[in-house]
Amino acid sequence: MGATPLLQLEELILQPINRRLYEDFMAAHLEDPEGTFSALPGIDPNESLNTQFADLLFELEVHSNLGNIHFWSIHFEGVFVGLVGLGDELQAEGSKWNLGYWVRSSARKTGIAVKAVNLVFSWLNNLDSKVQVEITVHPENIAGLNTCKSICNNWNGVRAKPDYWPVEIRGRTVLHTMWLVTLGGSSLE
Repeated sequence: MGATPLLQLEELILQPINRRLYEDFMAAHLEDPEGTFSALPGIDPNESLNTQFADLLFELEVHSNLGNIHFWSIHFEGVFVGLVGLGDELQAEGSKWNLGYWVRSSARKTGIAVKAVNLVFSWLNNLDSKVQVEITVHPENIAGLNTCKSICNNWNGVRAKPDYWPVEIRGRTVLHTMWLVTLGGSSLE
């Protein structure tokens, strides 16, 4: 599959993630720290955020360049507004990627997450091989559920069974709902 590509649709640009995003990412985090911790459960709020954010961006950049995972920074009209990515922490058998997205608080409720995911899914849908992408959402995250449902309506996503899936977050198991979207290859038939 190769390195993470640049994706663009008009004023929306998804740039392959890189460590130079640190200052913009930190400024976005300061708008809503709890939102960042929810979206990035691997970040420990009790440890140095500077080190964790720098390490996270570096690790995502390296693995995205290798094509092991795919993460992008979302820019709208030249401004950094969030992250979207395809990770490899999977729950369901047959899945290739799990989808993650986070939008800074000042850009929420604009549809930017759905637009970014549509760009990523369009890219995946044009690949020769079929892939299954999982989307997990905490059942009390109403905004996250609404975004997920919009994505699934656009891409024929289906609710995975069982109804709730265990997801490890900061040493505890938290039940999430999961949807599956199949893209590429035979999904074009």
